Amino acid sequence: MLIPATSVIRYARYFRLAKVHRVLDYGAGLLRNALYLTEQGFEVYAADVPEQVKALAAHPQAGRLAGLLTVGELAQAGLAVDLVLCTFVFNILATRNRKKQYLDNVVANLRPGGLFLIEVNSRQDDMACGSVLQHYYSCDGNAKSYNHDELDRQLSPFGFERVCHYYSSHALAALYRLAEAKKIRQHF
Repeated sequence: MLIPATSVIRYARYFRLAKVHRVLDYGAGLLRNALYLTEQGFEVYAADVPEQVKALAAHPQAGRLAGLLTVGELAQAGLAVDLVLCTFVFNILATRNRKKQYLDNVVANLRPGGLFLIEVNSRQDDMACGSVLQHYYSCDGNAKSYNHDELDRQLSPFGFERVCHYYSSHALAALYRLAEAKKIRQHF
């Protein structure tokens, strides 16, 4: 079995204490987080791009999931989950429109007051690789990196308030709560 993201392991106990039951793993990849949480007793839905969902449908443990959805199905799914996971997906979305669509799908499937755990590449703000372009891409050129203030600015227009966050050597994990009233600004 693949090792789940550190943030998922770290917060699994908190999720149980917070009475999380239904989870959406958005950008499920190889199901490492989805299967781990299923083993922990959570009801887990997994979503990814159509090509990946097709491959995952053949996974021997896919039947243990509550559901397997394509990204295109999420806008109308209305899952009302207690938690949405996003591990190393948001940082690879290259355009504002893709980020907006992603976050719209998160909000559309998260119950008011629900939790959103997001883990992304992080960086030191010391300009170690010499970029003066705010590190749009990390030094290796593969994905955007963030700090917690930048994530807050990206997520607050969608009604998210940060609960907590932590940094590891290469990542930032932040836990957000969707405002009960879903006061969402329309601009991004």
